[in-house]
Amino acid sequence: MNPFILATLLFGLGMGTTITFASSHWLLAWMGLEINTLAIIPLMARHHHPRAIEATTKYFLTQATAA
Repeated sequence: MNPFILATLLFGLGMGTTITFASSHWLLAWMGLEINTLAIIPLMARHHHPRAIEATTKYFLTQATAA
């Protein structure tokens, strides 16, 4: 994975966590959690192993159903 993309995803993960912890409204908390989801999915699929892809797909489908 490109180091710039990796740094961007890790920054997004940190930003989403910070927004979630610092939120005073449920909409901001939800937005932070969605940013975390968008950042963690590519990080989970970074290793091209069948189990990593399967876990990523299951996580995405569960999150999409819950949202």
